[in-house]
Amino acid sequence: MSTYRNYSNYNNNNNNNNNKKSNRRHGNSFNNSLQIASVIGAGSNKIKKKIRDTERLLTKKKDTLPDTVKIEMERKLDALKLELANAKIRTKATKNAKKYHMVRFFERKKALKLYKKISSELEKNPENPDLSEKLLQASIDLCYVVNFPKTEKYISLYPSNKTTENSENLTTLKRKTYRDQIAKEYKQGTLAVSLDDILKGKRLDKDIIGTLHVDSASNVQENITENEDNEEDDFFE
Repeated sequence: MSTYRNYSNYNNNNNNNNNKKSNRRHGNSFNNSLQIASVIGAGSNKIKKKIRDTERLLTKKKDTLPDTVKIEMERKLDALKLELANAKIRTKATKNAKKYHMVRFFERKKALKLYKKISSELEKNPENPDLSEKLLQASIDLCYVVNFPKTEKYISLYPSNKTTENSENLTTLKRKTYRDQIAKEYKQGTLAVSLDDILKGKRLDKDIIGTLHVDSASNVQENITENEDNEEDDFFE
């Protein structure tokens, strides 16, 4: 006599176990996403704590964690490190925005005054090529003041003469590098704050850094001495 086995309960139990495993995987992924979302825009200390906790857990349970969980945690760790880098950029931008607020304010007024003066002269002599070129340069200068990256020490457009020869050469090189990049973006129409917006009184928003992609910035940086941070600020040079 053959024995009949009821496989329906076995299949149901097996499906339930698979569903539980799937739910745990999705749950881990969801929890990781929530933890990352909770530190977006947060300060460096909070993000560093999340990174330490995640690294500690990975090290402590590396031999017992399922591969899927380990992969999710490694992804979470990468995302946290990226957010930490962003937090450092925000902190630096905020610090420089406060530090160079006044010098940028006065240079913006000066550049705007010069732009309006040349623009008025060009209206009276529209066929004058020299005035057209001067207006272009004045436009770039005005865009330079407003769009200069907040993550960097501000380099004045209108320097004084109180500087050494070596320092003057380095500062001139840095100024030219940023000005050339801003001129390029001005002509391409890709500035964070366009000339038209500047003339309407707009400035960089709080969360916008400014010009970022300076092609030769790395070449300039190689010429900066290691003790630059200990030297007197050169934005008046």
